[in-house]
Amino acid sequence: MNVMPILDVGPNLDDPSSRGGRTYDQRAENRAKIWLTLAMWGSTFVAFTLLSLLGSDRAPGPAAAMRAAVMLLGIGFCYALHRLLQSMRSRRFSTRAATLIIAAPVVAEIFAWINYFGFAWLSGAPLAFVVEDWNAAIRQLLLYTWFFIAWSGLYLAIEYSFLARGEQQRAAELQIHAHRAKLRALSNQLNPHFLFNSLNSISALVLEGKREDGDKALGLLSSYFRQTLSLDPIADLPLWRELDFHRTYLAVEQLRYPDMQVQIDLPDSLRDAAVPALILQPIIENAIKHGVARSKPPTVVRVVAGADAGRLVLRVENKGATEARAPRGEGHGIGLDNIRGRLRERFGSEQELATITKEDGFEVKLSFPLTFL
Repeated sequence: MNVMPILDVGPNLDDPSSRGGRTYDQRAENRAKIWLTLAMWGSTFVAFTLLSLLGSDRAPGPAAAMRAAVMLLGIGFCYALHRLLQSMRSRRFSTRAATLIIAAPVVAEIFAWINYFGFAWLSGAPLAFVVEDWNAAIRQLLLYTWFFIAWSGLYLAIEYSFLARGEQQRAAELQIHAHRAKLRALSNQLNPHFLFNSLNSISALVLEGKREDGDKALGLLSSYFRQTLSLDPIADLPLWRELDFHRTYLAVEQLRYPDMQVQIDLPDSLRDAAVPALILQPIIENAIKHGVARSKPPTVVRVVAGADAGRLVLRVENKGATEARAPRGEGHGIGLDNIRGRLRERFGSEQELATITKEDGFEVKLSFPLTFL
């Protein structure tokens, strides 16, 4: 099973389908837009009120009340623009941005005239909608045009930011799903291989007339699969549990090779070290198949756990195998290739798998960052 890698090409904000299931927090985006609107109108109200108090305005109270009413109207206009864009949610981002950029100056002009005539009426002029001071009117038109354009730009910046963040989160989730799928595929690849080797061992016992040992091996194998099939193949296990699984498998093989000695060295300080589930399974299989099975007794299979500079180091050795050799090109059998793939997916470049051919046997060493469960 091959899982194609997912390329991070950045968020496609112009693709409406990418917004169908937004993965970011819509409420957080709305809160940011609300705070933007309140901050801009609030600071404008405070600034103009201070100018009024410092100026020659003889009625700061009524002017402040009028200003507050007009500012609330401005907030309402911003909300109307927001609702307009919400109704266009399925459109391209560029289309919605263009709509806001066009609508903002129109809304600004309407607001500026309302503001101008409101304060003209407050100063005692008749409400005749006649411009008496074009300079003041133009200043307000320019001021609020730039105000609404600035608000629109910041509004779009917030939306773009949340869209980009959502797309990045979505891409990361897809990457994680692909990563997990690949790990599961690598793990599942070993199950038929392991089952074949185990049944082959039991078959050999039966053919050799060791029926009681065959029955015992079948019971041990059933117990092994009953426990391991319930495991999440991409989860980590404490090292002590990982080694307990392999003790069961080695007990099966000891029925076939009674002269085989098993040594497992696990310091108490590393009992709860985290390891990928059944990461040692193919290595121990290879130690039996390519070491013990080709050797003259007595033979030894040894599993050693250690720590070095913040890394967990695991070694699997088989000794006494005068004819033992690395499987397929110095350690490149399907089992070791599988482990390399799992370690690479799990730890990236912070992992190592090495094979060492010795005069009296063979050793596989793997190491990765030491963590605990």
